[in-house]
Amino acid sequence: MNIKSKMLFILIGDDRTGKTILQKCLLDKLCGYGYERLPVNVCFDIKHPEIKRKYQNISFGNRSFQEKIEEYKSVDEYFSDYFKDADIAFISSHLVENDVKLMIENGMKRFYNVIGVFFSNSIYNNYQDNSKISLLGWCERLIVDNPITSDEKIDRQLDNIADNIVCLLINRTGIS
Repeated sequence: MNIKSKMLFILIGDDRTGKTILQKCLLDKLCGYGYERLPVNVCFDIKHPEIKRKYQNISFGNRSFQEKIEEYKSVDEYFSDYFKDADIAFISSHLVENDVKLMIENGMKRFYNVIGVFFSNSIYNNYQDNSKISLLGWCERLIVDNPITSDEKIDRQLDNIADNIVCLLINRTGIS
């Protein structure tokens, strides 16, 4: 018998925070797929040998909810019609407190432990909105150290962050 906790990571930050590049790096490290342009709302089998012992699949929303609001209509419709249920899921949101609140609620309704992922560059640029969103009913909050830097360093920086998230997931395979 296996006990598993489903995890929904919500990446928080406005444009150019690093949310999309981070998801591409994670997809490559966990599933072995490299995409120039990551597809939207897709589910993949996890191929990472240590993580796949416990978690079988992972989904990526890719684009921030607000970037596709015309298609999704509402957070509730996004979750009922577009969100891909998986053992581990990553979705993104801009700094829109009510949208994030509804994302947390929808994730919890689907039995996810909902984890807020805050980026240091976003906190630096807009401390107040990040702080308000941090007050919401998260199961956990992570802060990604992603300082503002030149474009040529950002990909390497986000790749290192993805490595750290992979290590976090490996550690959770033994405790959740």
